[in-house]
Amino acid sequence: MSSLPPFLSSPLSSSSPAFLLFLFVIVAVLLIQINRRTGSSPAAPGPPPARGSIPCLPWLPVAGSLPWLGGGRPGSQAKEVLLQKGRDFAGRPTMVREDSLLNLLDALLKGQMDGGRGQRSSGAKDEGITDDHVLMTAAEAFGAGVETTSTTLLWILAYLLHHPEDRVQKELDDCVGSERPVCLSDRSRLPYLDCVINEGMRIRPVSPILIPHIAMTHSSIGGHSVSQGTRVLVNMWSIHHDTEHWDKPDIFNPDRFLNDQGQRVIPPCFLPFGAGPRVCVGESLARLELFMFLSSLLQRLSFRLPDGAPPPNLQGRLGVVLQPLPYEVVVTPRAGWKNSV
Repeated sequence: MSSLPPFLSSPLSSSSPAFLLFLFVIVAVLLIQINRRTGSSPAAPGPPPARGSIPCLPWLPVAGSLPWLGGGRPGSQAKEVLLQKGRDFAGRPTMVREDSLLNLLDALLKGQMDGGRGQRSSGAKDEGITDDHVLMTAAEAFGAGVETTSTTLLWILAYLLHHPEDRVQKELDDCVGSERPVCLSDRSRLPYLDCVINEGMRIRPVSPILIPHIAMTHSSIGGHSVSQGTRVLVNMWSIHHDTEHWDKPDIFNPDRFLNDQGQRVIPPCFLPFGAGPRVCVGESLARLELFMFLSSLLQRLSFRLPDGAPPPNLQGRLGVVLQPLPYEVVVTPRAGWKNSV
């Protein structure tokens, strides 16, 4: 953000290449660094994968009639391409140190070299940590920080266009100011910003139905018997809009995540990343990205509707993730940042 592109002073569509570039530039930088380290070239041209192209619901008859579930590269083929990319990266010289694990991949590789030793549930077969475990866990963590994060930002900005962001920006001005950028250590001093992020993830979860899980043993849920091997889906939309747990759940209200003393609270029914041992492995990355991206944007920029334009449609469009319909926004530098954004 060293210089603000001149096109941001005019209405910009949330689905335009420029706006998506604005959100995805960090991903491109990471991919370039990986390619440089592996000495690999970009993938050969091919049809772009369609949103919703992962066949995770083969048993659902209606799935074949939904256009957003069709097209693109078959899931097994896409997985193999990803795995091969990971194998190329894994061929680099081993740099894992016992006394310094720098990242998730280092921890996974160390666990693999240790033979997968550790505590396992009673009766579980110890297969160790395979290449597929390492690569797919890393892919899951990275994937959670890409499209889901950018989509959540688009939803939050859409709601802030309905509900002006003055209170968030006042908190940023009072706690951080305009003399320096926001850093991670500021997070504890920006409770309302964190509440805005949580409310955005609650009211429009990017995964209204969480990815399928498999019951490892026979169990029961709410009095219903669940046999071993049953595919289980969690209706996150229903949980986040349940009137028994949320007051006026269809209203955007970040204050629901604050108690009477102004301290942050997390209701037990707020589960945007799932729960339990199989909670989304990319949760920490996604939360940090959302905080840094949104705080930096609102600290330096103001967002408003073009003159005479209607506010964004909040219905959304369902694919692999629930995306907002395209909307236009005018982005301008805030006072004090005009010469530095």
